[in-house]
Amino acid sequence: MSASVVVGRDPLLAPAPGTRLVVAVGSNAAPSVLRRKLGHLEPSGVIHLRRVRVANITVGHSAHVAVRGYVPAAPVHTGHGTLETVAAWLSPLQTEALDLTEPNYDRRTVNTHDHPLILGDPMHPHDGPATPDEFDIYVSRHGVLADPATGTPLPFGRQSRVVAWLEQRLKDAALRGSASEVCTRLATADHASRITGLMKTTGLARSAWPAGARGGVA
Repeated sequence: MSASVVVGRDPLLAPAPGTRLVVAVGSNAAPSVLRRKLGHLEPSGVIHLRRVRVANITVGHSAHVAVRGYVPAAPVHTGHGTLETVAAWLSPLQTEALDLTEPNYDRRTVNTHDHPLILGDPMHPHDGPATPDEFDIYVSRHGVLADPATGTPLPFGRQSRVVAWLEQRLKDAALRGSASEVCTRLATADHASRITGLMKTTGLARSAWPAGARGGVA
C-alpha cells in the first residue's frame, strides 16, 4: 500500500523534528506524483501537502526535454511575481529519495527574507505552523527558456505553446505537429538530447537563479 498524500491545512500538527519544507514546482505538486516517488518509504504514512504562496519566484520552462518528451516546468528567481503551489515537510530520507528522481534539477535552499512565504490559506496565514526561515526548491541545472534578445524567461504554459515557441526559433522537423505528436517523437531515439543541445547552442537558455543570490544548493 502506498503512502497517502493529503492536500490541505493541518493546523494541529507541527512539523516533525528534522524535516524541511520543500516547495513543489511542476509535477511534484501533484499528489499522485509524490505518492509514486515517496510512497514506498513509509507505506502506512501520510504526506501532508500544504498550500503556499511564495514571493519573487515565477515559473518558466526548463531548457531541456524530459525523457517522456515534454518540456518541464522550472522556478525562476525574480524581483517580483508570486508562486502559488503546495509544499510538504519532508524527512531527510524523503528528500534524498526525491533528489534521486530529479537528475536535471538541484535542490536549492532559499530564505524567506528574499522570498516571503505564506503557509496555508493566505486569508488566514497564522492558521498553522510558524513560517520557517528557509525552504527548499528544485532549480533546473539547464536554466530556463528565454528570449535570446531580451533574456526574458518564457512563462510556463501548455506544451502546445512551448512547442510552437521552440519550432519558430529552431526550425527543427522534430518539433512539427501537435503537442502530443511532438512529445511522443521527442521521447524516442536521440531527439530529446539533440533538442536540449540546440536550446543551449542557439541561446534560448538562461540561468534561472542568479549566481549571487543567497541560498545554497543542497
